[in-house]
Amino acid sequence: MAKYKDLEIRVVGKAVSPTKTLVKTENFEIMVDKLGGEHPCPLDYTLAALAGCLNIVGHMVAKDMGFNIEELEIEVTGIFNPAKFMGLDGERAGFKSVKAIIRVKADVDEEKLKEWLKKVEERCPVSDNLTNLTPTEVIVEKK
Repeated sequence: MAKYKDLEIRVVGKAVSPTKTLVKTENFEIMVDKLGGEHPCPLDYTLAALAGCLNIVGHMVAKDMGFNIEELEIEVTGIFNPAKFMGLDGERAGFKSVKAIIRVKADVDEEKLKEWLKKVEERCPVSDNLTNLTPTEVIVEKK
């Protein structure tokens, strides 16, 4: 079995306005905006990351299990109450819940799809980060 080393994945964000952040990855630039702004907001990107990751892992797992996915659609919905974000009393600042519905067209039975989904959920890094507590540290440095 192959051994893998830990990978460091880094992005750097720079405020271009009070509500817009230009985020640079290794090879791309992403504009992040406020909710209802001109560009996707951080919450949109969170849900989009889950949809994208489920697609990638879904196809990988299907290949590993020996079947082909003809069509795959992922609908991700998050429930968010902005009270705490806006500085008011609230339950939490993040999503209260996230639900992904995966619509798949493949020549396999329901039992095989259940097995497939279990493996997809186990292997999806974004799903893992949303489901489990990930140690997060935010540090401030004065320029």
